[in-house]
Amino acid sequence: MDTQKNTQALCFFEQEFAKKHNAFFSLKDWDKQGNFWTVPTNLSYDVYVFDSITSTLDKAHELSREREMHAFTTILCQKQLSGRGQLRRKWESLQDNLYTAIVLPNTYPFNSEAAAPAFGAIAANALEKLGFAVELKWPNDIVQKTAHGYEKVGGILLEERNNTLVAGMGINVFSAPPNDLLRENFYISAGKLQNFSMPDRQRGFYNYFNNSLFCSAQKNPENSFQYADKIEEIDKIFIISGFCFALVKEINLWYKKNLISYNNTAWNSLCKKYLAFLGDTVCIKDALVKDSFYSGDIARDVVVGQIVGLGEEGELILSSENGIIYIVGGSITK
Repeated sequence: MDTQKNTQALCFFEQEFAKKHNAFFSLKDWDKQGNFWTVPTNLSYDVYVFDSITSTLDKAHELSREREMHAFTTILCQKQLSGRGQLRRKWESLQDNLYTAIVLPNTYPFNSEAAAPAFGAIAANALEKLGFAVELKWPNDIVQKTAHGYEKVGGILLEERNNTLVAGMGINVFSAPPNDLLRENFYISAGKLQNFSMPDRQRGFYNYFNNSLFCSAQKNPENSFQYADKIEEIDKIFIISGFCFALVKEINLWYKKNLISYNNTAWNSLCKKYLAFLGDTVCIKDALVKDSFYSGDIARDVVVGQIVGLGEEGELILSSENGIIYIVGGSITK
């Protein structure tokens, strides 16, 4: 067990692992041949926290080559240097926001074409459980309503390597990029997650972090943090970590309750509940279309239609002047 003064926390890691991967700290709820310290944690999944890395997706895939990554293993970092979004577009990763990657189970719907919208809907539901009203802008953006329409507060990207499917997720909690940092012809502005700045909410996530890591702190005071009295003095990484732990817990709970068995209506109904622009007429740029008029997937520049729902494989269903169209790829734009 090592204590690093600059982190203001007890850090648990394998020395060689930490050195190789620039680990801030890593947590495990089991001890293997003395390689890991046994941490009294309430978490039901493995967590690795890093300081500065290229992206949580990259790190998750890197670790998956070295060790088994169980479902809902979570990667978290303070700084993400080369975040990416849909079509490998650059993701502006400002410091002090949530950057995480979550290993997904190899079960339906995550082993199907519906994986991205299904996970997005489950994440939106988890955020609502934590007190944040958000919606899913198909296929992978987390948005919230404002007085002027919508603003984007997060994004999700699924990648599979080494037979491991990982969901990368970034959520703006303490800062949001200005419009001049967004990609050209962006549809909606970026924003911060509403109500996250409330001191009581931040302290709640901070306490969740503490209680998750050191559930036996009262019995073992040496495993306890010395907390600051003022929220301004608390390192933001612990607030963000607590938020992440709580978010993954809610995602995991919904999965276990609804998707342990094959149930294609559970995630689809959830998607419709959180689907932004449902009933609105929209444009889909770089649309990949699959409908009754064509065999296979057809690429089009722009498709216009009214969003009426989602298909069994997560397709966006549009009602157009040419009939029903199924969109399997593309971006909702102006």
